[in-house]
Amino acid sequence: MIDFPASPTVGQAFVDPATGLRWVWDGTKWKASGLATPPLPVPMNDNRLINGDMRIDQRNGGVSGTAVGYTIDRWNYQGAQPSKGGWQRLPSGALLPWFPYCLSFTSSSAYVSLATDFFQFQQPIEADMVSDFAWGTASAEPVTLSFWANSNLTGMFGGSVKNAAGTRSYPFSFSLPTAQTWTKIAITIPGDTAGTWVMSGNAASLYLLFDLGTGSTYRGPANAWAGTTYNGATGAVSVVGTNGGTFSVTGVKLEIGSVATSFNRQSLAKNMADCQRYYSVLAPRFDGYGAAGVSASVPITYPTTMRAAPTITFPSSAYTNCSALSGTNIQTTGAVAYVTVTALGAFNWSPSGGMIMSAEL
Repeated sequence: MIDFPASPTVGQAFVDPATGLRWVWDGTKWKASGLATPPLPVPMNDNRLINGDMRIDQRNGGVSGTAVGYTIDRWNYQGAQPSKGGWQRLPSGALLPWFPYCLSFTSSSAYVSLATDFFQFQQPIEADMVSDFAWGTASAEPVTLSFWANSNLTGMFGGSVKNAAGTRSYPFSFSLPTAQTWTKIAITIPGDTAGTWVMSGNAASLYLLFDLGTGSTYRGPANAWAGTTYNGATGAVSVVGTNGGTFSVTGVKLEIGSVATSFNRQSLAKNMADCQRYYSVLAPRFDGYGAAGVSASVPITYPTTMRAAPTITFPSSAYTNCSALSGTNIQTTGAVAYVTVTALGAFNWSPSGGMIMSAEL
């Protein structure tokens, strides 16, 4: 007789130690799904999220903001109504010594969300990062989301995982019973066997969201897959609904399987390189010598290979004996910029505001 786990959740897997046979709970019964593969060592980075400990902040360096878009690296803020709150990377405080930084939101008013409003932190995940999830197939694997959260409000909070097309989503809920206290959360999400999921390539596959006050249109029943866009769970706390309401999160990990394992901290160099795959800032200086009217090429090398050929912007530049850029040849590993020399002699191009490269999802 097999000693199956009690009170299983849909998608939970179990390996019979006597036979090596893998079983999966389908909601009504345990179903055999073949022999389990031999146990593998925990990979150096089993987290499918990047910058889950909120250390890297290339854009702002800890400065606060209110704008919709990327905040710290890889984490995006979306708000349907402008100026309903501000975000910032903050110290997590002495009560959470393992994670010195957190991503925090503070509401600027007591705003009652309209039905179609949405307010959330989110991270898009590249398809090649989650290919082994096999979502959208009969072999879909469960995943576990774990994180630390803190708020000056109490109650049930929410978020969701959804596909890039917004046609499949899984709202989840979690409790913060004590105000201004860091709480460790772990949520197992059954693999989605339905819907359309991008499972390979460099496009977005799925989004992880933390709901900050979404309206009723984009909230749905917790702990169930749905064929629509839900950004959070029905009945969750609305942070934007309280003037000065806060929500902070850190130590965020999304991994395959039904068990939350320890957060695998990467080196700063590795964490930065992972972030620079999507966004990078350089402060280069280019010097040369040429004749009047010559189009001089200026090679640019990125810190790391980017997800796709990036969009390059120059907030401000200074030119000596040359014209502004006449064009660029942009690739995933580098680019070539061109300037036209004004007169015979040395020329210089210095993008004093930095050179910003973005290949964000």
